[in-house]
Amino acid sequence: MSNYDFDLIIIGAGPGGYVTAARAAKMGLKTAIVEKDNWGGVCLNVGCIPTKTLLKGSKVFHYIENADKYGVAIKDKKNIEINWKVMQDRKAVVVKSLTGGVGFLMKSNKVEQLLGIGSAIDKNTILVKDKDGKEKKYTTKYMIIATGSKVKMFDNTNGPQGLSEKDLKTNQKLLTSNEILSLKEVPKTLTIIGGGVIGIEFACLFSTLGTKVTIIEYLDRILALLDEDISATLTKILEKNGVNIITGHIVNELKDKTLTYYAATDKEHKKPLTVTSDYCLLSTGRTPITEGFTNLGIQIKPNQAFAVNNKLEVLDANNNVIDNIYVIGDANGQRMLAHVASTQGLAALNNILVKEGRTDADNNPLKEQEVDYNKMPSCIYSFPEVASVGLTENECKSLGKEYLMKKIPFTINGKALADGETDGFVKIIIDKKYGEILGAHILCSTATDIIAEIVNIMQTEGTIVELASSCHPHPTMSEVVMDVAQDLELEWYKVNKK
Repeated sequence: MSNYDFDLIIIGAGPGGYVTAARAAKMGLKTAIVEKDNWGGVCLNVGCIPTKTLLKGSKVFHYIENADKYGVAIKDKKNIEINWKVMQDRKAVVVKSLTGGVGFLMKSNKVEQLLGIGSAIDKNTILVKDKDGKEKKYTTKYMIIATGSKVKMFDNTNGPQGLSEKDLKTNQKLLTSNEILSLKEVPKTLTIIGGGVIGIEFACLFSTLGTKVTIIEYLDRILALLDEDISATLTKILEKNGVNIITGHIVNELKDKTLTYYAATDKEHKKPLTVTSDYCLLSTGRTPITEGFTNLGIQIKPNQAFAVNNKLEVLDANNNVIDNIYVIGDANGQRMLAHVASTQGLAALNNILVKEGRTDADNNPLKEQEVDYNKMPSCIYSFPEVASVGLTENECKSLGKEYLMKKIPFTINGKALADGETDGFVKIIIDKKYGEILGAHILCSTATDIIAEIVNIMQTEGTIVELASSCHPHPTMSEVVMDVAQDLELEWYKVNKK
């Protein structure tokens, strides 16, 4: 392709980076990937995978504690113990297996692995500094930045005063999602600052294991970006399970184990409130990592992410394209989800191949791709699970869309009743005129698996008619999707009957 050392260098071996690197190599590009420490990035090492592994352990414990309702009598529940060390050991085995698999994937596809911290010298040259401090330069025709994100801290004068990087180092009771995964024992009490996705998952994990959990959220509800029905129902379920949820409050200071917080309306901090717990988990989001690449003249957005266009190409301060550099994943701040990063990476690779004049199997020129974030699902591994795609009902209203909506609970579903998993519902929103699916929101024990079929319908530009006519196996939780779709289809026909 060129006289450069590589056709493509990818910086960061997270879900976006390693998936793209393997595909690029298979497509014949001389590819290298730079990684400073952990293959698989945050997701495989201190995010999605270890969290879900521990959540599985807590769910097994939940089933044992509730075995009586399934007809399994446990005579002495006092002797049922949580072996946290075994749970942690299992987590380590799962993580090691997957990260090792990423390394093997790179090797088997002949992707050059450059171990160290990557930074840009210019738009075609990367500097890699290894753990011993040795530096080496590599040239590349194309570059994909996939540097990911880090936990958002409050190192600013306008934010909470006792929750900075310094406090994280000096107060062992203040944790981020990284440290909490390595606790030596299950805490008796835990305060979670932030009622977003990460906070809710940890609330489910530890409350199920017997921890007294308190969530403090600044906004008026947890999971504020999700559909209100999801937020309201999950709030009730969490509170029923003993989680104390405090909304409309902001934290201010942590001294040893005592956290001070105020009502969001108490601007002058006249009425301090406190909560004391074994640990405080700071779970207020993540910040894109841009260090090492700011010298390229890439525009930085207000959320501290690199600016890209809809083809993942980076933009300079004047919104001009730097046409050989792409940014994927958390570093571009679009949607901080592993599967979104992978989708972006493959789209960026496709667009590189377009520039190289590649053709498809029928020898037709490849077409440029854009990522439709409205068709990107999001998942929360709470108890029960949450999965969403597309617009919420409030978003439909704010956009002035004319829509139809139907929601059916799992209390009418045979499989849910048989499993004893009746909490939750399926909610689907469609365009009133065309029957196009605008959004879907599912709360149930298998929501994260069920959502995929709705994503597929949306991706292939199907309507509620196609979803309603799809045969769903019986008995399954997915039948509620069919029930909702069939009711919506009938309503849509009535509205549009001429």
